[in-house]
Amino acid sequence: MDTSPGLLVWIDVPAGSVTLSAGGYLDAPSTFEVPAFRIARTPITNAQYAQFVEVGGYASADWWTPTGWLLRERHGWAEPRAWSYARRAIAPVMGVSFHEAVAFCRWLSETSGEAVTLPTEQQWQRAAQGDDGREFPWGNADPDDALCNWARAYDGPTAVDAFPAGASPFDVLDLCGNAWEWCLTGWETGATDLDSRERRVVRGGSWVNDSPLTLSVTLRDGPYPPDGYHLCGFRCVHMA
Repeated sequence: MDTSPGLLVWIDVPAGSVTLSAGGYLDAPSTFEVPAFRIARTPITNAQYAQFVEVGGYASADWWTPTGWLLRERHGWAEPRAWSYARRAIAPVMGVSFHEAVAFCRWLSETSGEAVTLPTEQQWQRAAQGDDGREFPWGNADPDDALCNWARAYDGPTAVDAFPAGASPFDVLDLCGNAWEWCLTGWETGATDLDSRERRVVRGGSWVNDSPLTLSVTLRDGPYPPDGYHLCGFRCVHMA
């Protein structure tokens, strides 16, 4: 696969609806209409994020939100704090905070000429679930080692295109397992302000999670945005 961040493969996802489970800003399961959008076929890889670091983007305030830059300076982040597992080139970048993911998206928007950001959790679930309410991107069968990287079946994160059989109905890859993915959506309010300190939704589970429930496309969690949790990565959406 091409590892250039400016050459992401975009998948067109048609308009549809999703039902989100209760938690955070949702007191009860809630259905949302999701307009058509484009999402990256795979998560951002170590090789793609490395370009942001190597050209000095990570060290430039131009790409960070004010809160993100304040935290970077305060804590002395020179690169993602738990950059993943020998930096396997086409494994998903992991150990990135919400702020580090947003900074990459802002840099990529400028350098590629394509306006990109993180997906909302509604977009993420729509890309993963399609129209039939399935439990996992590939259907309703429990995860196994041919469908995704979970339950420590592999020695760390795997290539983001390693499981074509686990693709979603729209042919989006690696949505469950491998790395949790940051979403734009705030956990407490559902807002999408890039510079808020509000907890943010993550989706999809990771390579260490061993419960099928954790990899369900409806499972939602909300860590704090500065957390460079070693199991969190991200993918981009294209803003038309």
